[in-house]
Order: sequence, then structure tokens, then C-alpha cells
Amino acid sequence: MSKLLADNVRRICKEQGKQMKDLAADMGIDPASLTRALNGNPRLDTVQKIATALSVSMKSLFEPLDDVEGFIRIGAQIYQFNSREELERVVNNVVK
Repeated sequence: MSKLLADNVRRICKEQGKQMKDLAADMGIDPASLTRALNGNPRLDTVQKIATALSVSMKSLFEPLDDVEGFIRIGAQIYQFNSREELERVVNNVVK
């Protein structure tokens, strides 16, 4: 379960352009404390702080990742996607 939490937190941070140290600062904790929480068994209040700092629901931190990821070539450009939403965004932004 904690691996899923850690993976989702890292993914959401990446989507939001945040580094883990930025998330820790937003939470008011030391980056090492955030790392320990994500790699161990975080307390409920810590998970709530993570969700609040990322402006997401606690539920979304524990949802499995999409099973869709890869690369797509459109014309001469290659795009990487890690979810259905990213794939849709690429296709909708490029193919108009």
C-alpha cells in the first residue's frame, strides 16, 4: 500500500511541476520526514497533509495508476504518456 501511495505522490508532484522538497515545504516538514513517511507506514494525519498540499483527495493518493503508458509518434514528434489523461491531452493538443 505504501508503494502505491509513494508512486502516486511522486506522479502528482511531477504533474504539478513540484519536487518532493517543495511538497515537504508546503507541508511544513523536513524532506527527510516526507521520505520516511512515504517509504514506511505514514500516519493518517500525514496522508491528509500530503493530500492538502497537493490539492487532491486522500482517496486519489491510493488509487491504482492507469495501465496505459508509452510513446506515440505524431508526425516527426514523439510524445511520452503515463496515463489515459496524458494520452488524450497529447492527442487533443496536437491533432486539431
